[in-house]
Amino acid sequence: MHKTLGLCLAASAFLYAGERVELFGTFVDMNGSLSHIGEDPLITYKDQILSADEIVYDSNRTLVEAKGSINLFKEGKYHLISDYAAYNIQEDTHYLKPYYMFDQETGVWMSTAEAQGCDNKIDLVSGSVSGCNSSDPLWKIRFSSAKYDMQSSWVDLYNARLEVGALPVFYLPYFGYATDRKRRTGLLVPSFGFSGSEGFYYQQPIYFAPRNWWDVELRPQIRTSRGEGLYGDIRFIDTPSSQGSIRLGYFQEHSSYKEEKNLAHLQHYGYGLKYRHTEPLREWFDLPLEGASGLYVNGSWMNDVDYLNLQHSDETRNVIANQVISRINTYYSSEDNYLGSYLKHYQYLDQNNNAQTIQTLPSLHYHRYLESFLNNHLLMNADATATNFYRAEGKKAVEGNLNIPLTLQGSLLNEYLDLSYTANATGKMIGFYGNKRSDDVSSLYEQGIYAQLDHTVNLGSTLVRPYTNNMTHVMNPHVSYTFAGKRYYNGYYDTYNGACGVGNTNPACEYYTLNEPSDSLALGLNNYLLKEGKSFVVDRISQNFRYNDQGNAYGELQNELEWEITKEISFYNQTAYNHDRNVIAKEQNTVRYNGETVTAGVSHYYTDQIRNTIPVYASYWTADAAYQYNRNYRFSGLVAYDYRADLMKRGEAGFLYTTRCFDFGLKLVQNRRPILTNAIVNNSVNDTYVFITVILKPIGGSAFNYKLTNN
Repeated sequence: MHKTLGLCLAASAFLYAGERVELFGTFVDMNGSLSHIGEDPLITYKDQILSADEIVYDSNRTLVEAKGSINLFKEGKYHLISDYAAYNIQEDTHYLKPYYMFDQETGVWMSTAEAQGCDNKIDLVSGSVSGCNSSDPLWKIRFSSAKYDMQSSWVDLYNARLEVGALPVFYLPYFGYATDRKRRTGLLVPSFGFSGSEGFYYQQPIYFAPRNWWDVELRPQIRTSRGEGLYGDIRFIDTPSSQGSIRLGYFQEHSSYKEEKNLAHLQHYGYGLKYRHTEPLREWFDLPLEGASGLYVNGSWMNDVDYLNLQHSDETRNVIANQVISRINTYYSSEDNYLGSYLKHYQYLDQNNNAQTIQTLPSLHYHRYLESFLNNHLLMNADATATNFYRAEGKKAVEGNLNIPLTLQGSLLNEYLDLSYTANATGKMIGFYGNKRSDDVSSLYEQGIYAQLDHTVNLGSTLVRPYTNNMTHVMNPHVSYTFAGKRYYNGYYDTYNGACGVGNTNPACEYYTLNEPSDSLALGLNNYLLKEGKSFVVDRISQNFRYNDQGNAYGELQNELEWEITKEISFYNQTAYNHDRNVIAKEQNTVRYNGETVTAGVSHYYTDQIRNTIPVYASYWTADAAYQYNRNYRFSGLVAYDYRADLMKRGEAGFLYTTRCFDFGLKLVQNRRPILTNAIVNNSVNDTYVFITVILKPIGGSAFNYKLTNN
């Protein structure tokens, strides 16, 4: 039977496997199982809406054929365009020729000669993909064939050729990428480099994500003229209140490179652990405690500094100091009490052996929170610590400290003045064990006991004056005088009392931390200028004086200034003046400008101090600037200069070109870093880099660097 319906609107619907298929059109020609829909036909099925110039539906074969100006919208995310499409609803197969797909979330499009698939898996033939404007893409990747899994959001390209404009620049026999941000196992973006001394550099990160609470990243690398290595990170979240990571690394030098550079080690290796937990007692031990607990771990160890240098091709990314500090801190805090344990381990990277370095393993701390009596006029709190000072070689010590301040406070002159008196009782005990150093002539392992009682009177005020232009001035002057009270020395502290002064290198004085008793006067004045409740000028000045049997002594005059001159311009200054030497002992000045198109800053750090009877002078300049020329171009530069050593520590200049779909960066960097050699003096390497960064948004990208190394 042949039937023609000429209506303003004709529609039909049926169910297949519980899903509703609906056909709409202004003209429907039905002939048996065939339905021919013309004049603005539309079909909907599951999360798909398809429109075309002409749609034919065969209900016996559950086959939909669409021709001309086809537009398919899927999941509210994908937009497909074609001239011919065939869908078998029963077998869930489809065929399109040609095939154009646009991902509205990522902005990536894919265009091919034809596509056929089953369910969410699609095979593509001869096409290209890009994240740029499809009419004139800045870059695109051409391929001979591809596989696209829409369910797993993954694309495999074969015989992939990257073209920038019309210029072919790179070829890969295979290239795969994700179309979403879901964690998945696979290869990450590699990094490349070349060095005049180390040869070609290649690092290929491999990412494993077996579970949603932990993953692993391995980074094998090769430096053709230097050696090979492997670094890896394990990241995990073991409870809702914790997270951590473990890093391991190993690098094997070529023997010829080690001999040429006179390196201290043929292998470089190390490890690190970072962990933070904000509720360990509750989640690990199910303890019904009302207080808070915490655990913090940040530890690392390495056999030399090149373990850090070799983590990346770009050593400027490594923050390297001569000293590495590892910490394990844990605490429990209730309303009235605090208990803590702190382990601290030091490793000096410019030394081959740290056996004589004193470690804190551990320090136990108890604190009684401030309690008030007599209507808040009497205050009291307490601190007690027990510390084990350990080292593999040399004399070790266990030291205990107790501090109990008792404060009586009140106000005068209708609360214009605040007056307080504090009696501060301190006790100290020390004991020794282990073997003494070979240069320690003392054979005394006697215990030491020390006690002191000091008295402090403090007078202060807080003065506030508002002005009519929404400005407020707050002034906080304060003065305190401490009377050195009774002292008690016994054992070790009595033996070396007066013999272990500042700068004394006698091994017996390693654990002597007492200062000579003296009265002291502290003066201070804090000023705050606020506008509309926000401070824009903060100035703090202080001066201390000491009075003892040797006479009067001035402490350093210190001043700190923070000034927000305008919304864009700020200034910071910190100055310390030494009266005895009549010099500025320390000064830091920083000026910054943060505008919409320009950001810049200049900083100078200066010290002139006496440490262990030796003058120590430093003068260090840093400057940085960035200019956003327009929405596409950004220029930047940085300089760090050691004036004392007449040495450029770091310098860089570069630009970044960025668009919606493409980033290209070029940067020249010069950086000086330390290395450990067999020479007696400390050594460093001056590296010069040329960085080239290419990012194909949102697919990814890579960075290439060329390094020229000079000793």
